Amino acid sequence: MNIPRRDWSKAIATQSTQQITAILNVIAQNWTITPVQLPQTGLAMLKLRDSAFNDPYFLGEIPLASAWVTIRTEDNLDYQGAAQLMDDDQGKIEALAVCDAILTHQLTGWLALYKLVEIGMAELTKEQQLRNALLAKTRVDFALLTATEQDDD
Repeated sequence: MNIPRRDWSKAIATQSTQQITAILNVIAQNWTITPVQLPQTGLAMLKLRDSAFNDPYFLGEIPLASAWVTIRTEDNLDYQGAAQLMDDDQGKIEALAVCDAILTHQLTGWLALYKLVEIGMAELTKEQQLRNALLAKTRVDFALLTATEQDDD
């Protein structure tokens, strides 16, 4: 596993909730899953600091969902997992928390979930490359602008 844990939820979240829960239903059919803290969805304020005076200011609101669960396996061992994502889908965030526990503790079936992580990371990488290409097309070389202004004199 060379993809860091901080990226697992983001990568798996690229897949549909139905696809994630279908895999979890097979893996966790004999497990008891209970929330440590009730799953939450809503809005969070994005707080940043001014670079000049280091004063805090709020950029705006973002959707935020979080979940923290405990899995009790057939052998009565408990494992915890959590997830937090900029989303408002409660079902998906609960599934991502279960995925986190399975992947972190490498419980039965973790390889199937790790395949979803790899697929999701490939999709995220492709999307980032597309964004970078679009950004490169809109780049302005200001040195060329000053050369044009001097020619007009």
